[in-house]
Amino acid sequence: MKQALKFFPMTRNTIEEQGGAASQDAAKIPQVVSITDPQAIRALAHDARLIVLDELFASQTTRTATELASLCALTPSAMSYHLRALEKYGYVIRAASEGDARERRWRAAGERLELNTQIDSANAKTAYLNVQLNAFRTRLNAEVQRREAEAKAGIAPEPDRPPMLTSGLVFLSEAKQREFNRRMLDLVYEYEAQATAEERSIDSRRMFYLISLLPEYQSMGEATS
Repeated sequence: MKQALKFFPMTRNTIEEQGGAASQDAAKIPQVVSITDPQAIRALAHDARLIVLDELFASQTTRTATELASLCALTPSAMSYHLRALEKYGYVIRAASEGDARERRWRAAGERLELNTQIDSANAKTAYLNVQLNAFRTRLNAEVQRREAEAKAGIAPEPDRPPMLTSGLVFLSEAKQREFNRRMLDLVYEYEAQATAEERSIDSRRMFYLISLLPEYQSMGEATS
């Protein structure tokens, strides 16, 4: 069986809150979008496209090119170009018109996105991973600078402020490892499902996360068995 890596916030939110024609379109959307084409994966090697996919897959609602451009410091015309490229490879689709329909709306092509790890193109996977990690590094550096500025200004941190980065290891049997993975992801899904339509708006507050659970293998044979 082919393995897949899940790279994005993969909400299990349904679309009941959105009503009308948009809900009817949403009902036709497949739950999982599985990407196997190396060219499609290589197309993700761009910061703005990752931001778009994060936004659309996590919010499970529609956005215009103008709204998405505001998240990426791009012009609406430049964002339209990226959206058409993502549409070409099956990541996003054009949504039903809303309001006065003067600007096209876009949505994720499904609820979850999986990128196949068994493709032959190492360059495609490496390019994608580098962009994804670079984006996280940029956010991490910005948070370091913000907290340093707060400290210089004498602003005391909140007692429950989350860590910027936590790493370590735990000793787990195979059965406990599976439970650990499941409970970690269930927590993410729980809070994704709680988000209201208002909380998923373009002006809402976002928190980015990066989860990587890497078991230790004694040999490459064990890792691929």
